[in-house]
Amino acid sequence: MDEIKYEIVNRKRIATYFSSGIGDIKKIVIMSHGFRGSSLGPARQFVDFQRILNEKGYSVLRFDQPNSGNSEGDYLDSSFKEWVETTTFFANKYFSQGYAVALLGQSMGATTTVIAVNQPEIKDKISCILLWVPDAKSTVNHKSEEIFEEGAQKYKGKFWLEARDCDFFKCLDEFKGGIHLVYGEFDKYVEKEIIRKTIDMVKGKGFEVIRLKGQDHSPWTFDLVQTVYKKELKVLDRYLG
Repeated sequence: MDEIKYEIVNRKRIATYFSSGIGDIKKIVIMSHGFRGSSLGPARQFVDFQRILNEKGYSVLRFDQPNSGNSEGDYLDSSFKEWVETTTFFANKYFSQGYAVALLGQSMGATTTVIAVNQPEIKDKISCILLWVPDAKSTVNHKSEEIFEEGAQKYKGKFWLEARDCDFFKCLDEFKGGIHLVYGEFDKYVEKEIIRKTIDMVKGKGFEVIRLKGQDHSPWTFDLVQTVYKKELKVLDRYLG
């Protein structure tokens, strides 16, 4: 069963797409898109992975962050804190309904995921996180109300300042569930030192890291992303199975 609807979060209409897995097992993957993205994911890779997950019995929630995609709000007013609150809301909703919950995030959606799992409402309740190219944004020096434009979207510097101040590495270190991390070999957005530090921390916790040969930030080539899906299915089966 697929259900497309709007849900009110923080008095804002958030566009959601819920798809149930085959069978009656209550386990769900909640997907968070990246900056200037949407619930489709890069090159519709969230959609492709969702269909594979559904066939394996996993339900999936894809959603447009506030001020993004079909959700309410102007992109200029985007707030990283609001992204975290929205992701936390959905994770807590499905956990409260008896689901085993995993979070998947891409780029700033992955950064959001790491911060969200450390929020009081869901801390220690999330089984695992799947991180595609997270960016800790530790060296941002924008002014809060300064306006920038990227990819035909205008936004304020506060988005990056909020992300910088959320202490990504502390949240990642404190997460007690399973982790799977993926980076492209030649990421043009995430600083090399941030990638190195993130990889070292995840490996230090005993989890697998994939570096996709020849790949950039996103999207990844079709055949290579299939290998990511397969590996992450194994991770999900281990922690949600």
